[in-house]
Amino acid sequence: MKKTLLLLPIGFLALTGCGDNRSTRIESSETQEIQYALPQGKMHFDGHGDEKWFAYSALSGVGEYKANGVTQSHLFDDGYFLHTANINIELAEDGYFYEGWLVKGSDVVSTGHLSNYFGDVRHAVRFESETDYTDYTKVVITLEPDDGNPAPAVHVAEATLKHVER
Repeated sequence: MKKTLLLLPIGFLALTGCGDNRSTRIESSETQEIQYALPQGKMHFDGHGDEKWFAYSALSGVGEYKANGVTQSHLFDDGYFLHTANINIELAEDGYFYEGWLVKGSDVVSTGHLSNYFGDVRHAVRFESETDYTDYTKVVITLEPDDGNPAPAVHVAEATLKHVER
């Protein structure tokens, strides 16, 4: 059975409402529990075709930074690459922001500034490209000073994407 992927404008909802009732559960060290649905079976994305490759992982804080979340990457028939990261982490101080990165060895690709739609710990980024980044399996979130420097700054969270045959 083919499933159609409906992409919503808010990154928190991207690719989460598909398949059966299975989910990936991320538990924090606090009492809050957050569930993310894990898409089941290959996805079909109108205009881009069937999913050829899928990987996901839980995001975790690094060092003194407390964070949890989930990250996913997809590659479709036409070469369209879609990557999302949703993370719970404290608000950045004024003059700072969070940025996402895909990493392969010493090569890094910025996936953009994380959005914070609700003014709380929930942050998200959605990255789209015509370039195949399936070899970039490390995901890093950094805390960046708003100084115009494009290089990664303080490493606050990370994950290693796990490829899944579906």
